[in-house]
Amino acid sequence: MSVKLNPTLEKHVIDHVAQRAHYASADAFVEQAVQSLLESDRAEFVEIEDVRRRIASGEREIEAGEFVEYQESTLGELARDIHARGLGRLRHT
Repeated sequence: MSVKLNPTLEKHVIDHVAQRAHYASADAFVEQAVQSLLESDRAEFVEIEDVRRRIASGEREIEAGEFVEYQESTLGELARDIHARGLGRLRHT
């Protein structure tokens, strides 16, 4: 495959390669950049899917009545619960 860069971008690539000796060529730099972009896209997709699963799980819990309602008078309890769960997660990572 052949890719044509606009002159400004091509100059940036060439300048970057010239400044960083660990790339053998502009082609190697572009290949690594594309690879990094693909990996980033995959990681973002996995993260988005995880958020979707967690939202769906929360919706199912709400539909099943598995939730706690807090009033202004019980917000301190909510804060303590969140803090305790956060500490528990930190201990398990």
